[in-house]
Amino acid sequence: MFGPDGARNGLSGAEAGEFSRRIADLTAAGLPLAPGLAALSEELPRGRLRRSMTELADALDSGMPLAAAVETQQERIPAHLRGLVIAGARSGRLGDLLLRFSTYAGFANELKRQLVLSLAYPLLTLAIAIGLSFFVSAFVVAQFEHIFRDFNIPLAGLVQMVVYVAHVINAACLPLGAVAAVLILVVLAARLFLKPASRRSLSTHLPLLGWIWTPTRHSEFCRLLALLLENRSPLPESLRLTGEGIQDSGMERACGIMANEVEAGRSFALAMSKLRRFPPGLPRLLGWAEKRMTLPEVLHLAAAMFESQARSQATLIGMIVSVACVLNVLALIMLIPVLFLPLITLISRLSG
Repeated sequence: MFGPDGARNGLSGAEAGEFSRRIADLTAAGLPLAPGLAALSEELPRGRLRRSMTELADALDSGMPLAAAVETQQERIPAHLRGLVIAGARSGRLGDLLLRFSTYAGFANELKRQLVLSLAYPLLTLAIAIGLSFFVSAFVVAQFEHIFRDFNIPLAGLVQMVVYVAHVINAACLPLGAVAAVLILVVLAARLFLKPASRRSLSTHLPLLGWIWTPTRHSEFCRLLALLLENRSPLPESLRLTGEGIQDSGMERACGIMANEVEAGRSFALAMSKLRRFPPGLPRLLGWAEKRMTLPEVLHLAAAMFESQARSQATLIGMIVSVACVLNVLALIMLIPVLFLPLITLISRLSG
């Protein structure tokens, strides 16, 4: 995550979850935070998490209250985590709140890893199959075509179709290679010049992958907002902290708009219904929850639904890619007998 100055000095999502878990464990055990954090930081490798825990321990050791000590870490500790600590200290449930947050943060990170792993093998296999198709078209089919021409072998319709497809693939090789190079450069440029929140926002618009990341973002939104509301944080403040905590620039803007609408006296559901960022059914569900004062409970329920949707979409995309890979391999397997048919005719003529 970028800090307020845009530098890469803030804790990542995984580090924020680990940071909250450490504080939750110390609080649950009834241990003093300052010496506990100092001791725990010594066990960590050098990095942002260790520096944050050490500096927080020093601030607490100087007699600063926890909420004020956390505020001094604005460049490293994300705003939503600072808000959770302040809300937990205010409600007297700091340990329970941070433990639940670390659980949800760990679950979200695990969900993302599962989604990536479920797609990695099919996508890699498909890429290899496509590369093999280009190789066969450029070298194998081309050699067979030269033989057919040299011996004036008449080609059946199926063989002519194979040769034609090979020509199309060879003609597309250079443009596709240029497109791939441009995409690689765009990805590298995005990693160098765009903040993580902007990159995550753009990822929701990618073909296929956007089907997965969009419900994942919605799940994170519902989980974090529910936690903040459960600890009596005002809805506008909770929305702004949630928007920053998700690390998605589009979602952060949407949360800011909803917070302004709520402060202007409009209902949360009505404010959300005006945004295309959320599915149409969610505002209706939250409107029902607002009337019955069960907003946090319904948000947790919606988060579980979005998590299930993300898993289902990942499974579907994995199946689509796997089927495409199998069809590609089958086409390559069937290609060899088709190319050998004219050669069998040639051998028969020469031997006769």
